[in-house]
Formats: sequence, structure tokens, C-alpha cells
Amino acid sequence: MKPLIISAPFGNYIQPQGATPTLGTFTLARRGGRVRRVIRTVRWYPRIGAWVNRIGLRNPGIDWLVGRVESGKTEVSDKIVSIHGFVDEDWDMLLARLGPLDPMAIELNISCPNVGHVTWPAGLFDHAVSAAGQKTRVIVKLPPVNFMRIFREASAAGIRWFHCCNTLPVPAGGVSGKPLKPVAMQCIGEIREHVADAWPQYTVIGGGGITTNTDIDDYAHLGVRHVAIGTKAFNPWYLVSDAALRRLAQHAAARLDDSDE
Repeated sequence: MKPLIISAPFGNYIQPQGATPTLGTFTLARRGGRVRRVIRTVRWYPRIGAWVNRIGLRNPGIDWLVGRVESGKTEVSDKIVSIHGFVDEDWDMLLARLGPLDPMAIELNISCPNVGHVTWPAGLFDHAVSAAGQKTRVIVKLPPVNFMRIFREASAAGIRWFHCCNTLPVPAGGVSGKPLKPVAMQCIGEIREHVADAWPQYTVIGGGGITTNTDIDDYAHLGVRHVAIGTKAFNPWYLVSDAALRRLAQHAAARLDDSDE
């Protein structure tokens, strides 16, 4: 896995050289209306460097991805695939469909603020580890608040990969961008303090407000091995030219320790 990760949903469209894209987030059933939701809910607040959105995991559904992989149109062995279940049965079926595809990693997105309360079924983390098998990593994407219970349960199931963190929940949707960076860094710091000497056993993906090399350096000082970008990819220019993203990927490769590979 590359030191620089492109977060979902941007990894569906932007896959610069030197970065690992995250596909999804996929739900069990198709959730249409993505373009309308983007137009209606995505807002940029330049004074604070923040995006607010309520896209709500709009996607073509997991069976669409399965069909793409089985037909040879999409390769997932070098990609992360993000999933979200609305009810317990959704998670079971998502893992059953995704596990046999052998993606590089499965990301459990249990903390999106646009789809209701943060919740997960009992036994989800054990089930995910079992479904993923030996080759596929399991990543838990943590919320920016009240994350420690999730971290403890996932750790108890043997999960050692965590993405810190998801967008900040506000009445208008989820906040990403610069306001998220100090929150994500605090989340990482608390987790590192909690696990103390066991920190080297964990692989943490730092994400939130990364737009420059300096931002990557700030996360590197916390001891993360990967960083994920989403805010930077909100710029439509990167659908045409990913030169800036490639430069970030090169800097991440130089600064981050990916010895977990």
C-alpha cells in the first residue's frame, strides 16, 4: 500500500501514480442521486478552508463492483474498497460479496455523519477479519469523536489498521478540510497514548485537511505510516491533471515509514 491514499469517493475517479485509491463507499443497494446531492449540499467556505457536504454515500451498490471485477473491467488487488452497512444484515452480505474479490484492503466506514447515527453490529470486526482472509487487510475508519470504544472493540478482534478520521458531523452534513486536521491529529495522539508500547503493531492512516507537504510532515511527526487525502481532491482540476497529487505522493513516500509492507 502506498504512503499516500486517495480517500473514497475520490479514489473512484482520481488514481494518480504513486497513490493507492479507495473505491466506494459501497452499500448493499444502489443509492442514486449523486449529482443532485453534490449540487444541493456541497459548499466551500474559503475563510476557514472547509468543505461541507451531505452526499450520503451515493454509489451504484456492491453488486456493480462485483460485476466489474468479475468481467475484468476493474482491478481491486491494488486498491482499498470501502463499505458501509445500514443494518446488521447489510454488513454480512457486503463482506460475503467483497471477501472473494481479494482487494488489497477492506475499509469499514462505520462513521459517516451523513447516514444517521454511528452504529455497528456486535461481532462485525471478528466477522470482517474472517471474511478478509490472510491477504486482505481490514481498516476501520474512525469518527472524529467518541472513537475509543470502536478502536477498543476492533483491536480486540485483531484489527491493527485504522483511518483517523472521518468528517466532523454538523447539522449541514460533514465538515472536511483544515478544521478537521487538528481533530484528526488529536485522535491519532490519543490512540497512540492508549496503546503506548504496542504502537509499532498498529498502522494508522492520518487524514484530514491535507493539502501541502507541510501537512504530511505534521502527520508524519505523529508516527503514522500513511496519509489520506480528500479535501485536495475536491478540486475539479484534479480530474484533468493530477500533477499536484503526484507531488504529494512523492513527498509522502519520502517522509513516511511504510515498513508494514
